[in-house]
Amino acid sequence: MPSIELLEQRYQDNGLKILMINTRESKDDVEPYIRHNNFTFSVLLDSEGTVSKKYSVFGIPAAFFIDKQGKAAFRSVGYHNWNTKNIHETVDSLIGE
Repeated sequence: MPSIELLEQRYQDNGLKILMINTRESKDDVEPYIRHNNFTFSVLLDSEGTVSKKYSVFGIPAAFFIDKQGKAAFRSVGYHNWNTKNIHETVDSLIGE
């Protein structure tokens, strides 16, 4: 998750917004972890798994890059370093750099 934080910081002035979706955990479990690590990205609590079902998430972590039209333009399942040249090129293409 630190590399996701870095990705948002790198592109926040270009309109990138990270929304983490936590599935099936309570605010009491999630909030201390986010606070302890000083993460600044937004976190949606999906305690019922509604969002996961809508996007057909079968593995975690799952990541989606949503374009300006609201469509999933990139999807990934599993842990990644989000602060790489390949990811930067993907984000650049989505934000029009």
